Amino acid sequence: MTENYEQYIEESCKLLNKLEGAHLEQVLINTVQDEFNVVYLKTSQGVFCLQGEIGGEYLGVRELTEMPEVTAEDGYAISKYAPFEQFEGHEIAQTRQIGTAWNGHGFEFNFKGLHTKSMLVQSIYCGSAPKELDDCLRLGVGVYQNENS
Repeated sequence: MTENYEQYIEESCKLLNKLEGAHLEQVLINTVQDEFNVVYLKTSQGVFCLQGEIGGEYLGVRELTEMPEVTAEDGYAISKYAPFEQFEGHEIAQTRQIGTAWNGHGFEFNFKGLHTKSMLVQSIYCGSAPKELDDCLRLGVGVYQNENS
């Protein structure tokens, strides 16, 4: 079976632009068995989640009715993620897709007033899939400043 990833990605990312101009109020991360699985964004435009689609080959944006509760159970947690807390309280200036299906598809978020950093959410499938991880996310902070100068 051949997947039409281009069409799937277009459909699952329709809400990405809705985040531009929104103020990010809170970020929570769903972790299952030490893997990042879902990123929840509470914004002035509503609540959204960023998650793997099909089997995590690419990411999608979904709109939710409410933010999930912070919780910690055996093997499952919804919690804050310290590296992303620096973006809370800031306006999302731009969103964009990065990578492609099976090759690090994800999102980059740039924030007004934070010109040297961005929030990155990406599929684990980036070049090669680590054997111990499956259907999960890579989370990161892009730094755009040469601190050696």
